[in-house]
Amino acid sequence: MRKIQIAFIGLVLILILCPLVFFNGKGLISKRENRYLATHPKFVRDGKFNSNFFNECNLYASDRFGMRNRLISLNAKINYEVLHGAVFSDSAIEGKDGWLFYTDALGKDEGNLYDFFKRNLMTNEECAEFRKKIENAVQWCKNEKIPFIFLLCPNKHSVYSEYYPFVRPDGISRADQVTAIFDELGVPYIFPRDYLINKKSEYDCPLYYETDGHWNPLGAYLTSRLFFEKLKSFFLTVAFPEISYNMTVGFSMTEGDLMRNLATKLDKRKSTRPEFSPVGTTNQNLYTYLKNDLRNGVQTKGAQPDLPRALIFRDSFFIALEPFVSPFFSEAEYIWKNFSIEDEDYVRKYKPDIIVFEAVERYALRIVSDICAEK
Repeated sequence: MRKIQIAFIGLVLILILCPLVFFNGKGLISKRENRYLATHPKFVRDGKFNSNFFNECNLYASDRFGMRNRLISLNAKINYEVLHGAVFSDSAIEGKDGWLFYTDALGKDEGNLYDFFKRNLMTNEECAEFRKKIENAVQWCKNEKIPFIFLLCPNKHSVYSEYYPFVRPDGISRADQVTAIFDELGVPYIFPRDYLINKKSEYDCPLYYETDGHWNPLGAYLTSRLFFEKLKSFFLTVAFPEISYNMTVGFSMTEGDLMRNLATKLDKRKSTRPEFSPVGTTNQNLYTYLKNDLRNGVQTKGAQPDLPRALIFRDSFFIALEPFVSPFFSEAEYIWKNFSIEDEDYVRKYKPDIIVFEAVERYALRIVSDICAEK
């Protein structure tokens, strides 16, 4: 009996110590969840006590404790297989007809669950702060005489809320607040949420992956048509290529980024996979990759040297857009970050004909960082 007690105590101590022994203090990115990890909390920020210090400590610890992914997987398996509960985790949830949605229930990545329930609306002060950042970015571009487009990519639950396990409340969302500010400032932007909602009934194929948080090539293609029309309005004398595409629809048993987050016995789930090919030619004839290192940078060269040159500040949603957008530019550089003051010198050196600021809806408030608007 005593041996059993000692073994039990030893097991408990191992479980307690493992998260500390294997603490992840150096990692920057969670490949599993496709996001940045919480950074080290700072007790002093800008010469003052950081009032958010203790909350940052909590986020830092919960993001980086040792064996985090395995323990989350174990929790999900116990919940599903033993307790027969709903399929969910801190990051994802199963909806109707097997659809999966990114939730971020702990609010470490802009709190997508709060966005669904419209509990993340900006206060008047936050609206004023966001408006100022956009004004600064707009004024800076005008000072540099560079046209620009803001592109806000809809959250999956904003387009397919009918598959969510809960009913979405009525009323405005935070994205509506953002686009209202864009409208007030006369900012050229694209937010295709309502457009995609209207278009989805025209196709047998969904516009977002069922098991992933991103749109699929069909959702990206439809958005690229809006982008093309907006782009042409800036370059009225340019002869852009008119490209038609054939679409084929396949299926695969794939995990997707949300399946990895759920980590239940549902390790395989059918996912719709539309594929596009240009009519009468190939993508290689329309553009080539000068560099294709994803987070470390992507550069493309179009087939027509007289087309505009673009700098695109983006996130992961632009990956599916690249094949449709790259042929519109003589050269394009896709930079995986938000535009900020540290990028101003590089923009001047690159001398783009247009800048694109893109962010997924949940990152709307980060679409540009604080920048200097003075010339």
